[in-house]
Amino acid sequence: MEQDFLLGEDGDLLIENGDFVVGDSLDQEVQAILEMAQGELKEDPILGVDIFRLVHSNVTEADLKQRVKLHLARDGKDYDELKERIRLKTNE
Repeated sequence: MEQDFLLGEDGDLLIENGDFVVGDSLDQEVQAILEMAQGELKEDPILGVDIFRLVHSNVTEADLKQRVKLHLARDGKDYDELKERIRLKTNE
């Protein structure tokens, strides 16, 4: 389990009773990797699947899965451990 500051639905830091909320951040970390485009993260400009663009393109499901695996691995996450939590589907 990864512990970090949690974000709300709007992407802002969650604050309760005047304090930042800390909890299991794995899902939100994976979501960020899937959603951001390459170049958005200063610390690692290569990281980012840009999944919204990809699912509306001609990418195959196999290519999409490979890209997700690669980017998750770049951040130290194992796709095989997360695949039940991630549902990838293309417009094929």
